[in-house]
Amino acid sequence: MPKIFSDAKKQFLYKSIKQNCIDLMCKKGYKQLNIRELAKITGISTGTFYNFYDSKEALILSIMEDAQRDLENRFWKLLECNRKITKVEFIDLYSFFFLRDEKNIFRYLSRDDLTAILLRAEKKQSFDAIKISMEKNIKYIDKPKKNINFHAVINFIQLIHLCIENSDLLVKEEIENTVKKLLENLADEIFEEEA
Repeated sequence: MPKIFSDAKKQFLYKSIKQNCIDLMCKKGYKQLNIRELAKITGISTGTFYNFYDSKEALILSIMEDAQRDLENRFWKLLECNRKITKVEFIDLYSFFFLRDEKNIFRYLSRDDLTAILLRAEKKQSFDAIKISMEKNIKYIDKPKKNINFHAVINFIQLIHLCIENSDLLVKEEIENTVKKLLENLADEIFEEEA
């Protein structure tokens, strides 16, 4: 990292690079994301960009980690108030994540994009890792099913991603309702039926 930047300036540039990347991804997508253009918009040189991130993929992975951490923070804030996450809160939380969270870079990545990023970064996406994470958080769910079908849960998450990724093929006015119905089905796989 160049010594010409103060710690405050470095933090500002990290945030600016990430936000400008999300903005460009929203407009152009991953494949059209150009580091020269990103650096120019951020007000730095391309070389300076590489002092912050080794590659475009490293930047995207960092933003993905931020999105996951933000979701987890929202989850924990709900727990501070209630001690358990209700079905309605679960659906609201994930509705925001999938439909309204502008910092959620997953909204702008196709399955092919994600695969390419993980390959180039030599990382693996494991359904086992997703299952382990879910199993860890189940204890914070209000009235979870005793035998959760994690494969069905993962499939619903994939369907939601496909719906968002292919939103140009769907009736625009019904995308939000469709995603919410998929989230309700996902929640039905996790929560006991109410009597």
